[in-house]
Amino acid sequence: MPQASEADKYLLDQIAAGNTDAWSQLVNRYHGRLLAFARSRLPKSADPDDFVQETFLLFLQSFRTFRRDASVETFLFTILRRRMIDHYRGRKMPTCAIQDQADSLDTDHRQATTDPQSPSWYVRNDEQSDLLEQAIAAGLEGLTSRLRDQQKLNELRAIELIFYAQQRNKDTARLCDMEEKQVGLLKFRALEQIRDNVTAHLTANQRDALRSFRWEDATAADSILTRVWENLRPTCPKRSTLGRLLLGTIESPWKDYVDFHVHHLGCRFCQANLEDLKRESAAAPTQLRERIFQSTVGFLTRA
Repeated sequence: MPQASEADKYLLDQIAAGNTDAWSQLVNRYHGRLLAFARSRLPKSADPDDFVQETFLLFLQSFRTFRRDASVETFLFTILRRRMIDHYRGRKMPTCAIQDQADSLDTDHRQATTDPQSPSWYVRNDEQSDLLEQAIAAGLEGLTSRLRDQQKLNELRAIELIFYAQQRNKDTARLCDMEEKQVGLLKFRALEQIRDNVTAHLTANQRDALRSFRWEDATAADSILTRVWENLRPTCPKRSTLGRLLLGTIESPWKDYVDFHVHHLGCRFCQANLEDLKRESAAAPTQLRERIFQSTVGFLTRA
């Protein structure tokens, strides 16, 4: 799963000690990209500032159980998205733009992939569902890492479309210029690799505990993979890579892949990061940051 940067680890340690300057720095670092994400997903009648402010408050309230080595950005994005879904119960909030166009998906299947879930692997508990998601996260990371290392970027695009965007095989084949049979075989092999990786990360007792999960049930497998993918974001490029895309300094074949991920797949998280990067060169407004800081700093001593 995404790891915290050394800078974030330092800030987290300082925040745990009640350092208000460290908390201010963390708010400054992440509030812009969270605000861009909220603005892109909320209706015009909503106030995105309120949702971002509440996100930081919820982060502090869960600070004691937050794993210090986990990605702060991913956790904050997950809290924000969950809060928006909770507030607009029943409103679909896909995390990639291409899902908005997937009208051919039936309602039950689509709802299965959009139900809100807690960022469970960031919290220390022993529930069976968390064990499964942790194992699948490890499997997904193993699969996507291999494809990246081998620069099989077209296959990586296809895997994103299948498991993240919930696209049908025929639509994935069209978008990736592949045969539909190729896509079907790729999906089958990917599920096998993830399942094998899951098994390798579990003890015998843990494997017994998860025997009830039916990998042959395509809907169940696709749903949980999409949910884990949304929380894990294993193929999202680094913020520095997005900066290079913005400056036009990233070279092929990575340029084509990152452009696909951001603009064609339409990853909302990366689009929010890119929008925030565009605004960084200008003088950033301080009103929201000050509002977040003042409304949450009192919780530092409780964290």
